[in-house]
Amino acid sequence: MVKNILQTIEQLYNGDFGYILMNYVDKNIWFNKMTQEVKELHVENLTDFNYSKCFTLYITSSTHPEVSTDEFIEYISQHTYLNGLLVYISAIAPFAAIKYVRYEYVDGNVGMREQYEPFDKETEQISKDVFNLLDSKGVRVLEKNILDIEVPNISLELKEENVTVFHCLFEDSY
Repeated sequence: MVKNILQTIEQLYNGDFGYILMNYVDKNIWFNKMTQEVKELHVENLTDFNYSKCFTLYITSSTHPEVSTDEFIEYISQHTYLNGLLVYISAIAPFAAIKYVRYEYVDGNVGMREQYEPFDKETEQISKDVFNLLDSKGVRVLEKNILDIEVPNISLELKEENVTVFHCLFEDSY
């Protein structure tokens, strides 16, 4: 399977996706699917194709202000923390990645911790629902050991060396 993923990436990276994604892809496709098919969840669309090749959704079980706003910071300061999932769905290949996140208020600041294991039973259940939806749509969720594999002969705009499967399929980053 790893060989197949690496071959797919190599074939894809003979071109540039930025222009196509920014101009021809509806950023709300997966947001709409999630909100229609996984009920009673708060789904926030964080999709931005500037350095990403994926749809990014933040999913929690409770309603809260939009992430990165002053209202969100106030909400976290009052509630101490908020657990959720970041769901990355590649726009260029049938793969997804899920990271569990916790926004928390520490020493007057809001920070975010990411990991590949749920923080609690509630986010574990949400992830099962998300896995099922993605699977039903033909999208395979990749595990951390695959996401961390370095892809040879690929250089990205922000990440020129040690480029991983995650960087290629989801987000270019330092």
